[in-house]
Amino acid sequence: MLISALVMGWVGVLIHLIIMSTFKKMIKHNEFAFLHLLMVFMYAMWLPLPITLYQLLDSHLLQVGIIFGFTYLFMIVVTMALQVGHITFVTKSNEEENISNEIASYVMGTLSNPFETIANVFKSIWALFLGLAFWNAGEYLMSILMLVFSLLFVYYLFIVLDTSVLRRIKLFSKVKANTLFINLETLLFFSVIMFYVTFHI
Repeated sequence: MLISALVMGWVGVLIHLIIMSTFKKMIKHNEFAFLHLLMVFMYAMWLPLPITLYQLLDSHLLQVGIIFGFTYLFMIVVTMALQVGHITFVTKSNEEENISNEIASYVMGTLSNPFETIANVFKSIWALFLGLAFWNAGEYLMSILMLVFSLLFVYYLFIVLDTSVLRRIKLFSKVKANTLFINLETLLFFSVIMFYVTFHI
């Protein structure tokens, strides 16, 4: 399983790099559905990683952490797949414009935010457990890196609260979701994990 997870993990990183390098071109050609389809496969490639890290570190701390890691990845795969279906239907089956832009935007908003942001909150919790497990294993550099990623819990939580609370709170509204930052953070997070997995199998 470890070798399979290694190969799949790097395939996921490769897909992420492909998305970043072709993003503008796909947007220009209105390939939003294909973009989200690539992200489905990208996150699916990372699904074995929580179990893989649990096996490598053999830490009781990850018995809980693995739940948050897998839940995060599963939620992202599901929401991206649903977004593929929604975008495909709207663009290919709405020639007579029976579905208004308002309804299409409403459905897309329901499928993306705060669903994706909640998933990232779970990822931050997973990173916290990883940081503690790495520290317990004497992997101090990895521990520090994971603990830094776990600090993004506050960032994602503020975005979720700002989206969910009816009465706007100034403290929450100051934090804005930045797609570029989130994508770069995701790439860096999984690249760090994959380098660790690569050199410890």
